[in-house]
Amino acid sequence: MRRLAQSILLGLLVAGGVAGGGAVIASGASVQADPFDTARYLIKVKDSAGALTLIDSGQFDINLQTDEGYSLLHYAAEAGDLALVRAMLERGADPNLKNKLGMLPYQSAYSTLVKAELRKAMAAGKPAPAGQAAGQAAGLAAGLAAPGSSGMCEMARNAPASSSRSPALRPFLAARDAIWYNHPDELAGLIEDCVAVNSQDEYGWTLLHQAASRDRVALAKILLDRGASKTIRNKDGDTAGQLATSPEMKALLGGSTAATPKPTTARDTECQQKYRADAALCSDSTCKMGSMRKWQQCLKTGRYW
Repeated sequence: MRRLAQSILLGLLVAGGVAGGGAVIASGASVQADPFDTARYLIKVKDSAGALTLIDSGQFDINLQTDEGYSLLHYAAEAGDLALVRAMLERGADPNLKNKLGMLPYQSAYSTLVKAELRKAMAAGKPAPAGQAAGQAAGLAAGLAAPGSSGMCEMARNAPASSSRSPALRPFLAARDAIWYNHPDELAGLIEDCVAVNSQDEYGWTLLHQAASRDRVALAKILLDRGASKTIRNKDGDTAGQLATSPEMKALLGGSTAATPKPTTARDTECQQKYRADAALCSDSTCKMGSMRKWQQCLKTGRYW
């Protein structure tokens, strides 16, 4: 009776504790009857040793997926268990397995260190597309993909949140977003995959301009380490260093040389006033980004709305 009660309790814990899973243990069934589900549960409760013991037992394929397509690596990534993720990769866990929503283990992870580990494994597991060439779209250099694509640019192109953006521009814009929201691993991954580090937008801004204007020192270092140029000027004549505000960023980029100031026009003043009034009503970053795009449109065309 006691054993039966323990089996029921563990079965309920497995069924209720693992979000997004497909195969669940029926009430009253012995946990040992389904080692894959038990491994999922142990990962959720951060019993890495117990999960690895089951994985190493050979009772199931390490790349087995639930009905919804989740693998154990998805669960380990979501749990933020770097040591377990590494151990599973060493045992043949596939970092490029997608669930039925098209999500990779990388997209389940929150930990920057876990994301970096998965990104490296993704690149190592995929050969570079044959014959991939550099190209241009709306003035942005597409750049060559790094040997062994990590899939970062593919994720950017297929992201539902980017549906309003041109697919060709999505990787570059995702790299810009990574700077805005301070996501160093995403930035590094996109550059290593396909985004040319010195690409410029329609206003002449490079990724280094974006990092300098937002005082993202760590991300500016990532860009410089990957060949970002300090001398490229935007359409206002500014180098990235001339947009720097903090002493650390100025020291990193050498922003002491002043650019010839662009005369302020009535349009500049009017557009800035509309932007400030519009942005003041925003309660989230998505709204503020929309206000900034309208501001840039206003500077170019004179129309804010």
